[in-house]
Amino acid sequence: MFQKDHFLPFARPDYVEGMIIGNDLDSLLSAAYLHQRFGWPVSGVYCGYSRLWHTRDATSFRQKLLSGKLFAVDLDICIGTVPSLGHHIIQLDAAEVLPGHTHTLNPNVLAGRSVRQGFHRKYPLATIHLLLHIFSENDLARRAAPLVWLADSAFINAQHYRENVEAWIRAHMRLPAFEAVLPTLQTLEFEQHLRDTMLTPLSGNSLCRPAHNSRYCSKHLGLNGYQAQFDNPNDPRIRNLSEEISRLAGWPELPLPERFEGYLQGRRNNISVQELLNSGQSFDTWLERNDVFSYAFVFKDRLNYTSGIG
Repeated sequence: MFQKDHFLPFARPDYVEGMIIGNDLDSLLSAAYLHQRFGWPVSGVYCGYSRLWHTRDATSFRQKLLSGKLFAVDLDICIGTVPSLGHHIIQLDAAEVLPGHTHTLNPNVLAGRSVRQGFHRKYPLATIHLLLHIFSENDLARRAAPLVWLADSAFINAQHYRENVEAWIRAHMRLPAFEAVLPTLQTLEFEQHLRDTMLTPLSGNSLCRPAHNSRYCSKHLGLNGYQAQFDNPNDPRIRNLSEEISRLAGWPELPLPERFEGYLQGRRNNISVQELLNSGQSFDTWLERNDVFSYAFVFKDRLNYTSGIG
């Protein structure tokens, strides 16, 4: 399903000069893996779907971004020249063509999942799962299993939406390490192992904490959270977290810039799908006219989007 040779950053890694990453555990894990594989540095961080932090000056950063030399990791960036790897629902209809995603690799698009087709069977895992599958990293997936399945609360998804998770792995993500761990994810023993080997050491960093206001938690111990979301990439806790991730995962640490110089500010908004349809515009036209930089159909009836950055 996922042909890495058909995706520019993986076919021509020498063309990529840096990565733009998201602001959570999955993004840090995914960037760390890609850095150790290709040597790409982190050039920007997208925080809170409203601020795109950058190294160097804003003008040269924007030029690099629009030239397609920066790879957006764990993000769905809606600029046709920007290669991006994300996993949200980004289509109203699976048949539509979106110029802003010309160079996007997204499992839902490849599997025909959209608002109208199979929304409730959308991709249920993290970006790090996708990368480990694409590059057939079976041994790495096995050794780092607790941390990998913590990313984006994938182990909780596997408990609450077991049928969908197992269907994706068996139909699209065939990796022996993933298939072997599926029954284990349902057990108390897995949760205890995750708590003792991952959550306890991660909790030493105050970015990693349970999500107290969420009822979405594991079945046995009520575990949730620890996704390490942050608002400012200059926060020294992020570097400490990167060091801990390296130790826990057993792969080289992701080097982070000494300082991010500033950010491009966007406007975060949302619109109901019905309002979008009532506009009378095709979806790609609506995206262009509203200067949309990133978006996702997190819910079947609502679109979250950010404008004004690109």
